[in-house]
Amino acid sequence: MLSLFSHKNKYIYMTLCIIWYFGDILCWYRSPLPVEKDGLALTFNSMMQHLLHGQFDVDPDTVGKEGFLHNGHVYAYWGVLPAFFRLPLMLLHNGLHIDLTRLSCAIAAIIMFLINCKTLDYISNKFSSDTPWLKNLLLVAISLSGMQICFLCSSLYQEVCLWALVFGMLFVHWALRTCLNEEDTPKALIWMSIASVLALLTRVSMGIGLYAAEGLLILVILWRCRSAHLLSRRWLQYSALAILILIAGLAITAEINIQRWGNPLTFANYSLYLYNADFPDRMIRTQQYGLFNIQRIPLGLIYFFFPLWAFQDSSGHFFFQNTFTRLIDAAELPPSSFFLTDGIFLLLGGIFLLSFIKPKLQTINFKVSALAIMAGLTIPALLMLMAISMNFRYRAEFYPLIMFMGFMGALPASRISTKNKWFKPTCISLVVIGVIASHFTLLLYDVSALGPATRFMKNGVVAYYLNHLGL
Repeated sequence: MLSLFSHKNKYIYMTLCIIWYFGDILCWYRSPLPVEKDGLALTFNSMMQHLLHGQFDVDPDTVGKEGFLHNGHVYAYWGVLPAFFRLPLMLLHNGLHIDLTRLSCAIAAIIMFLINCKTLDYISNKFSSDTPWLKNLLLVAISLSGMQICFLCSSLYQEVCLWALVFGMLFVHWALRTCLNEEDTPKALIWMSIASVLALLTRVSMGIGLYAAEGLLILVILWRCRSAHLLSRRWLQYSALAILILIAGLAITAEINIQRWGNPLTFANYSLYLYNADFPDRMIRTQQYGLFNIQRIPLGLIYFFFPLWAFQDSSGHFFFQNTFTRLIDAAELPPSSFFLTDGIFLLLGGIFLLSFIKPKLQTINFKVSALAIMAGLTIPALLMLMAISMNFRYRAEFYPLIMFMGFMGALPASRISTKNKWFKPTCISLVVIGVIASHFTLLLYDVSALGPATRFMKNGVVAYYLNHLGL
């Protein structure tokens, strides 16, 4: 492990990973860039065409029942940013019918990987000199497990989540730097604000979390300047610029919401959802419990961490089926757990939390800044735990928090590894489990149908997958 990733070998390995990501998303399909007449995959093409004419609706033949009918027009609820990736298609003959979803997913996955590699390089420079194995192990983890592998499934739904993760990981990179090096704070504030705006224009739940994290961090910075009488003009100028960028992002988002729904604070009006005609119980459930409800948190923990919900008891009923049916619209396949796919980062995150107890390990400024960032990044995960629908791709909202805490926890972990002989084998085991579980989960995700899992698993989850895999 010590010599596994020399400088040259590291770049060879990264290149092979990039080829793997491209191959997984693009080359395993009959046509990487298919030409389609209509369909959901062309929704962002239609959105881009309409935006160029100052309109915010989409062609009903593209979005289908995923659309929202409002004032005689059909709208999509996704953020507008992925539509702008289709802008070059406007220059091509018949370009509006070219499906860029797979290519966009592949590009997002590669950018996300490169950002995480950059973050790992930054963090590992602060490791203890006798723990090069930890950097090598984390490189394997960020390249072959977790979000990097589990989400390599091309769809319009997943494309939005992948790009939101790109901006989330960019935010995490600069959040780490501002916590670990105060000199990086001014530049970090700008990059974090840009990432927040881009995320908000892509996926609102991710954007809200990044906005909250940076907003709290800016308050901490202003408090530190005032309390320590450090009224640094440079820090204040960059804070003001970051706030202006955040406000501009809010203004753009508010205008989009007004054009779509007539309300700057409405991101999607589910009373107008065309799919309601197929699922009349959803409107009743929404009226009773709302789109987000604290009562769903235990179900969310089960869904994302303890996937017992997908299995049947001795009587042939799915565990917690009645409660799931009463409170949520859908619990989608595949079953998975962060403990399996991301165990190494959960362990390092736990070590980071424990390090807060020891006052000599971090300064009060470090702790306050880190807590502010974690508090903001917790919001998207909490929203998914309370959401009316629980889907596999919603795991994306947990990753900025998991990765921030995991990367931060790698620093104290590098110091304790020499004192605990079981630490290194445990880390290696967790990474091996994560790699295997992530690839297996991707396989299941690729063949899983969308919608409530119980609609498809009449004979149980094992029988369902054996049938779809032709076994």
